[in-house]
Amino acid sequence: MNLKIVLLIALGGSIGATLRGLINKILPFQSFQFSYGTFSINLLGCLLIGILWSKLDSDLSKSFWITGVLGGFTTFSGFGLEMLRYLEAKEFGLMFGYAIMSVILGVFMVWVGQRIA
Repeated sequence: MNLKIVLLIALGGSIGATLRGLINKILPFQSFQFSYGTFSINLLGCLLIGILWSKLDSDLSKSFWITGVLGGFTTFSGFGLEMLRYLEAKEFGLMFGYAIMSVILGVFMVWVGQRIA
């Protein structure tokens, strides 16, 4: 991997992580309600990865947008933490509903993104 790709991934990742952080400040996680922030971030990321995967053809642009920006923006680790927090709060209905909807709608949004592209 060359230095240009590494720098593009780092720059994209910082942009994506910053956007995710701002959205999570607007829509913070609460263990007693559905996690709209992370849910929205992951669905939007799935939609965008579907579009970009179909539209981008260079390694440089894929490195920046898909690995960098979307890798920093979407947050499976955040999803895992929120699932654990639901479990600890004994919010089993929210936990299972959130998990099922995130996976099914995430795959659907990738498909929609590819159709849009």
